[in-house]
Amino acid sequence: MKKKEGFPGQISYVIPEKILEIIQDSPLVEGLFLSDIGYYPHASYHHRSRPAGISQSILIYNIAGNGSISLGGRTIKLPPDHYFVISPNVPHSYFADKEDPWTIYWIHLKGSKLLSHLKDFGESIPIDRNKTSRINERIELFNEIFRNLERGFSIETLEYVNLCLPHLIASFTHVKQFRSINDPLNNDPVNLAINFMLENLNLKLTLDMISKEVNLSPSYFSRIFLKQTGFSPIEYFIHLKIQRSCTLLENRALTIADVSNASGFEDQFYFSRQFRKVMDMSPSEYRKSRGSK
Repeated sequence: MKKKEGFPGQISYVIPEKILEIIQDSPLVEGLFLSDIGYYPHASYHHRSRPAGISQSILIYNIAGNGSISLGGRTIKLPPDHYFVISPNVPHSYFADKEDPWTIYWIHLKGSKLLSHLKDFGESIPIDRNKTSRINERIELFNEIFRNLERGFSIETLEYVNLCLPHLIASFTHVKQFRSINDPLNNDPVNLAINFMLENLNLKLTLDMISKEVNLSPSYFSRIFLKQTGFSPIEYFIHLKIQRSCTLLENRALTIADVSNASGFEDQFYFSRQFRKVMDMSPSEYRKSRGSK
């Protein structure tokens, strides 16, 4: 079984060719623009083959699970926290692992300045997770584009999302500089812990796991965290999860169950209870209050 798309919770946008012809001439775009973008969570049986390649370059960013990319007579593994750039007009195929399918963000890119922005074509590039990695912020850059495209393909919207592109691409190509903003966190265990939480919102972290990450005992860490934030570490972590879920709820393509899973809650009913506890309303009520269907 092979699937090009159709995965529960997926997000994808394809800009019509006629609109691309207009936007690519905008002086604001400056030679770099997207034609397609998406997110495929736990993409079982995902497989795409293009024997003649396509005119766009493709960036694939894997955040969980495993997959592979075949081109030029070789197959390259793409494990979690790696990305890969496929050059334009290069025959290729890519596919999720059968036992542990990947979760990927992907973009199709075009423009005269494409080669100036992208590098390392044809290699699996690691982006390791650490205390200052800002992986959650990179994902939020994708979500910023998704939220805007959800509102339609107006010229102003497309100009805005394409102005966001250089920042998103630089988060891959200039990792050291992207992470440097978090360097001051290294001396503050509370800020380090919060960043660790943000990098792992999809997991069920315990107090022991978080305190171990900042090399403090659970009891001492809990005291200084409560003093600085007003919340226990686990309460704060749940608040961050709910904050993430609020962003996801604004995407009408996702069900409440999809949002629950993406926010790191294995039980949808537990998610709803925690959401109501923090937001004083249910997830569906919040969605309605934001004007989503």
